[in-house]
This record gives sequence, C-alpha cells and structure tokens, in this order.
Amino acid sequence: MLKERIEILRSAAIINDDVAQYVNKVIDILQKYDFDESKMEMFTTHLAMAVQRIMVSGAVDQLDDSIWKEVQAFNTFDVAKQVYSNITRDVPVKIPESEEKFLLMHLCNLLQKEC
Repeated sequence: MLKERIEILRSAAIINDDVAQYVNKVIDILQKYDFDESKMEMFTTHLAMAVQRIMVSGAVDQLDDSIWKEVQAFNTFDVAKQVYSNITRDVPVKIPESEEKFLLMHLCNLLQKEC
C-alpha cells in the first residue's frame, strides 16, 4: 500500500522518478520496524513531498524552537536519529537542517507506540 501511494504521487507528476525511487528504498528500510501503517503513510508522504520541494525550490519552513526542544526530549529521539541516518544515506538532495528537524519529529512519532 505504501509504494502504491508513492506511485500515485509519481504518476500524477507531484514527485519525480528520483524521489519515488528514493522513498521506495526508505519504505523497504522502515518496513523492518514494526510501525503503524497509517503513521508510515503519513511519514513517507511527508518525506516524498519534502524531498521534491527541496529539489525544486529548496524552501523549507522552520520548526518552532519550543517544539524542537520537546522533540529532543522524546524518549524515542536517539533511536529516531539512528533511523534518520539509515534512511538519508541515499537521499538525492541535501536535506536542510530545518527539514531534518521535521523529519526527526515525524520519526519520533512513528516510534511512539502509544500514540
């Protein structure tokens, strides 16, 4: 289902082939974890759109500092950083620090079992 969602974005020209290929690799990596399917859909869609946006314009909003401090305090933050390192090895663009923070926030959410 996740890869089908990415294919819909690609076929509608919302993301390009490079982004679709990259996100499909990320899906393969993340499926090794026991993540909630709906959270995975949200994360992979966000990732696809973010990478495409960075490729096209480079523009990324800033995460509020108070929210970032909360993210860093999550008990899942260290694991989220490890997962982030794994999934960004082959990213086709340089992820700005501001987007990295958003992605880490989403990964912390993925790792929160009780949410």
